[in-house]
Amino acid sequence: MNPKYFILTFTAIVGAVLSFYIIDQESQNEVEMESHVGHNHEPTIQVANRGETKITLKSGYSQIGRLQAKIPNGWKRIQPSSSMRIAQFEIPTETGSGELVVFSGIGGSVEANLERWYGQFRSNSQKTITETAEKFIENINGMDVTFSFAEGTYLKSSMGMGGVTTEMPNYSLMAAIIIAPDGPYFFKGTGPKIILKTEKEIFISFIKSIEQL
Repeated sequence: MNPKYFILTFTAIVGAVLSFYIIDQESQNEVEMESHVGHNHEPTIQVANRGETKITLKSGYSQIGRLQAKIPNGWKRIQPSSSMRIAQFEIPTETGSGELVVFSGIGGSVEANLERWYGQFRSNSQKTITETAEKFIENINGMDVTFSFAEGTYLKSSMGMGGVTTEMPNYSLMAAIIIAPDGPYFFKGTGPKIILKTEKEIFISFIKSIEQL
């Protein structure tokens, strides 16, 4: 055979074999890719730990938002009855119980919120709740805190029942609004006057124990 034809023939055969090999490999790769897609395989990606810094509470303290506080003996922390509340406490005594709820992230100034709470009470005298309410401001652990205490007939509204209002005479309000670095916290306590009167100093001590986290 002419060497020239031999070389051409050999080259054609090798080229055909390589072509079949390449086509076969591409087909296998496509099948493998389809298999992965069909089984919804996810690529393996390692993500760095982005968790928050571990918070260490002081002994006997409880976390409330980005604050911590020493809960008074006898107070019971319970599941908030509304998603708007970040914490809720029952204040049980031998003669009944009061309630303390905590809010954050709500609008309005300190004065506007206090006036709104005063508006939930009806005065038992000729003076308004605003005029008779006790109010003072202290700086506690680097945060300004406004305390307020008031008495009257509590006009408790049941929003889930068509706005029905229940009048509760001889009730009290004990409140504290804390201006914390991450925003204001609103502590609102309500209950029979005879109960909250005995809890007033305990409530003040509770607020004074609050620290930033």
